Formats: sequence, C-alpha cells, structure tokens
Amino acid sequence: MRLPNWMWDKLAADPAHWIQKLISLSTDTLWRTGWMYARVQDYLTLSCNGNLMLASPWQPAIGNKHQILFITPIAVACSSTANFSVKGLNIAQPTTKLLCVFGGKYLIQEATEKLLDDTKMQRGPQCLTFSCSFPSTSGRGFIEVQFLCRYVCSHFPLLTLQNSCFLFQVEDHDQSSLSFPFVVAEEDVCSEIRTLEHLLNLVSFDDTLVEKNDLLASRDRALNFLHEFGWFLQRSHIRATSETPKDCTEGFPAARFRWLLSFAVDREFCAVIKKLLDTLFQGGVDLDVQSTVEFVLKQDLVFVAVNKRSKPLIDFLLTYTTSSAPMDGTESAAPAQFLFTPDIAGPSDITPLHIAATYSDTAGVLDALTDDPQQLGIKAWKNARDATGLTPEDYARKRGHESYIEMVQNKIDSRLPKAHVSVTISSTTSTTDFTEKHASQSKTTDQTAFDVEKGQQISTKPPLSCRQCLPELAYRHHLNRFLSTRPAVLSLVAIAAVCVCVGLIMQGPPHIGGMRGPFRWNSLRSGPK
Repeated sequence: MRLPNWMWDKLAADPAHWIQKLISLSTDTLWRTGWMYARVQDYLTLSCNGNLMLASPWQPAIGNKHQILFITPIAVACSSTANFSVKGLNIAQPTTKLLCVFGGKYLIQEATEKLLDDTKMQRGPQCLTFSCSFPSTSGRGFIEVQFLCRYVCSHFPLLTLQNSCFLFQVEDHDQSSLSFPFVVAEEDVCSEIRTLEHLLNLVSFDDTLVEKNDLLASRDRALNFLHEFGWFLQRSHIRATSETPKDCTEGFPAARFRWLLSFAVDREFCAVIKKLLDTLFQGGVDLDVQSTVEFVLKQDLVFVAVNKRSKPLIDFLLTYTTSSAPMDGTESAAPAQFLFTPDIAGPSDITPLHIAATYSDTAGVLDALTDDPQQLGIKAWKNARDATGLTPEDYARKRGHESYIEMVQNKIDSRLPKAHVSVTISSTTSTTDFTEKHASQSKTTDQTAFDVEKGQQISTKPPLSCRQCLPELAYRHHLNRFLSTRPAVLSLVAIAAVCVCVGLIMQGPPHIGGMRGPFRWNSLRSGPK
C-alpha cells in the first residue's frame, strides 16, 4: 500500500473503519476472499470473505513486550544460503510463526518454538536460528514474527492450524517492530552493508548510556537505509526483467536517491556507490535535471571525498567510468569514459586540488588526486587557477606545505614530458622558418605557460642541416644581442673613436700652404715674443 502521510495517520487512529472501507471499495479478490489478519501498530482486525469479524487492541498472549531486537546477517549475497540469527523479546511463543519473505514469497514458515533450542520461557532475549537459500535476484526481504492474540487463538483456532490467513501488518519500523529488513545483493555490496550491524543491535544498548538518543538516531538512519536501498534494488530488478513493469510505472524519487547516495558516501561504501550509479545510468530514477551526468556532478562527490580526507573514496571516484551505460538515458548517446576528474571547478573556480593543498593532513588525498588515469591532477597543479588567479601550488606554498609541492613536482618530473620548441629549417642555410605548434586542448590546464609543444623524446644530436645553421644562428644572435641590448658599450666605443681621431690629428704632420718645411705642433710657441 502507498498512502499520503495524512491517510496513514487516519488509518492508525481508526484502523477498523478504514480496513472495512478498503475491503468494501476493493474489487480485487485478494481483499475479499479468505481470512485477513491486519495489525496497525497496537490495533488488530480480522476479516473473513470481506466481512469484519474482529476489531480489538493488540493483546499479546504472554508478557507485555514483544519485539525483534536484531538479526544477522542484514545483507545476503545472491544465489547463496544464509544462516540467520534472530534475537528478540518474547518471540518464541506457542502461537507465533517466523516468516522469511523475499520476492513476494515465503521462503521460511516455521513455528518459533521449533527454532528455539530451549523451549522454556525466558525473560531475557531469545534467539532463533535457521537457514534460508536465496535466488540470483537482488532486492529487499523481511524477517517477520507472526503473532496472534489470545482472543484470536481462543475464538478462531483454525488460524493457528491453517496457512490460508493473509497477514496485513503496518509497522513503524522502530525498535518495537516485529519485522526486520535485510538486503540481497552482490557480495562486495553486502560486505559493506554488514558493517552497519553494530548500529542496529539493540541488545548492546544500555539504558544508562548518556548518548543513547544519538545511538537510536543512528540506528534509525541505518534501518531506513536498509529499507530504501533494498526497495531501490527490488524496483530496479523488476524494471530490468519485465518488458512492461506494471509495479514500477513511476521512477524512484530523486530526493530519496540523493539520500541513499549521501549515506553511502558518508560511510565510504564504494561498492554501494558503484551499484547506485550503475543503476542510475540504466534509468528508473525521476531526475529533476535534463541529463544524468548533470545530476551526478551536482552532488559534488569529489569535493565531499576531499573534505572527508577519504583516499579510498577518491581512488574509486577518479577511476569510475560510465562505459556500460548511456549518459542521458538514450541508446544513441555516447558514454563518457571518466565521470569524475580532480580538476573539476567548483564555486570561485576552486578545484579539489585547491582544497587538498590547504589541509595539513591530506598528503594521501593529494597523492590520490594526482594519480588519476588521465594525469589531469598533475597538469592542473600549476595551471588550474581560482577566481583570484592562484593555483593549487600557490595554496600549498602560502600555507608552508613544502612536502606537497615536492611530492607533486617529483611526479611532474617523472611522468610529464619536458616542453620544447619545434623548429622547421629549409634545405638552404640562408633562410629559416620558425613555427610554434599549439596543441588544442579542451581545458586550460593542458596548455603550458609558453604555448610550446610537449614531445616524448628530444634528440640530443641535431640533424646535419641543423648543425650547419647553428654557427651562423649563434653568431647572429650573439651580435645582435651585444649591440642592441648594451647602450653603455656603444657610448664607450664612440668616445674611444673620438679619442683616437684626436690623437692622430695631434701627432700627424698636416700640410699648410705658404710655409716651408714641415709643420709640427710641438714647434709652436705661445706667449709674447
């Protein structure tokens, strides 16, 4: 059943009226044929062939508190046999049955007393154990304890002997519930989910603990994750195996999917995140944006992983590909190879590298960001600039993280090829043609500071034509540089030339007309005669 919240409130306030109305309005034989036992929290009803036979508060046969405290395991691998252990209070009674429900079928229907080693009544928690085999499908299952009240057992004894009674049970999924969910999925997914078992174990909770409320809140979140993730897998399986899935005409709500993804990221469940993303790209989620890629990138998973200082999560995200699924739900769309990159820009053009460079304990995170398969991290280290023009290297230098700078620089020196200028020289040595080759890149982080081409290998021995041009080029370059870039030298040369000319004039014998003999400057006399 799926009802609005206000209808669930009315159903809990007056179950008999609404159950009778449900039976009378329904045309399905499921509700109008045979026995139906319905329990809404602490109230039960019993109907037969569409007629309401009993409406009474729930009165357990023995004791005043019945609940399932904990089950293990909470996640089971597909196509496997699981050994379940169910712990609870007053769950082994003469009129109780344990049911294992999965895929719309009862895999186990056994009396609880047969599953209990000690048949004597116990005041403390009781433990039931049983084995159950599961198919190759994934989804959500339930361990339930079917409990009939003393009045029902005494006035309708056939219900305890026949299996024809339909059980309708509405639970609030808190610690008073008589049903407990479990997930059936791949083994790597189950191994991560089973780490939540310590949060779900009410047996370990002490009433004297100061943080009991926090523990119960964490337990409710973990229990809600089991319900939501299991239901998500079950819907996905139905859509994948049915040509016209009648039960899943509507997609999974985007808000609930975001909550599942956020919970998995918070717990660093890499296998669960992969399962969620793979299923998302296969369709079945009602997106509130145009494309699936846009929806995923808006979650800022790389930034969240960096803020959590989670190196395993960063390693998974940077290597995750969508090659097995279309990008926007259409068959003709080309899938992207790598969805998450370390140079993705956030607010103010800040990248995950900028954030990692500011923290003092993120050497492993920065190492993971600069180890991506496309080598975008080490390229963006000196080229990705925020709104103020600062690079991740500038961030690290301002905060004194010299070890970060040295680590990334070693990667740059060992992995990135060195830049060089490509020169084209004709066969004649009189003309040269210099051309710069610019690589067209989609991102500015792939461009070097001098717009030069990066080659894999640089030959140390130039070809013959280059060796012929090298002396002339070197001479011209040196001469031009010497004369054009040294104005003081030119001034000294001019003064020296003037001095030389004056000296030659002073020492040379000039010819003066009208005079005999050679004229010499030193023969002149000065002063009065």
